[in-house]
Amino acid sequence: MVRTAASLITLIAMSACGVGGGTATPNPPTVNNADMRDALAEAAAISNAPQTSFSNLPTGSVTYTGQLGADVRGDVNGSILGDLNMNVGFSSNTVRGSVDNINVLDANEMADQRLGGRLILDGVETAGQLDAFASGNLSGVNNSGTTVDTQMLLILDGQVRDDFGRGDAVYGAASGQAEGDLDFDVEGVFYGSRN
Repeated sequence: MVRTAASLITLIAMSACGVGGGTATPNPPTVNNADMRDALAEAAAISNAPQTSFSNLPTGSVTYTGQLGADVRGDVNGSILGDLNMNVGFSSNTVRGSVDNINVLDANEMADQRLGGRLILDGVETAGQLDAFASGNLSGVNNSGTTVDTQMLLILDGQVRDDFGRGDAVYGAASGQAEGDLDFDVEGVFYGSRN
């Protein structure tokens, strides 16, 4: 993920539709720059794992936990990092789950705040290929204490991977946009490991 020069939270303050003078307080961040470095390293490791062959795919339902990280550009610039919980139903060919605990990070990978809301996963699994949408309403607070909201819709395109064992990881691209008080593009990745 490429880092940009301006703090995301500063740009939220400059581009929010609301008028200053609010009294809302941002949710404190729940990650730090070490968490971002760890997430990037884990994503890179899983991205190099081979795709699971059809004959080695798990059966039944498997839950993978990890993270979704992305650069954001538009009305705001910076990055986000959230917790991924993905359930893949290999017998039903479904993808379900969520992305929550979404933190906003500035150009120096320092977390500014945790956004309210979560993204819900809905998609399909086909022979180890994962195609899903992640959507939901997210809210934050600008420097004037005004709450801002945006509706995010991402496309997740990935695969089941063999990290340490057969079909024990997932990895892929996450891209899309957010629209509302703030409009911005999202470009990143997701990864997870079997529980």
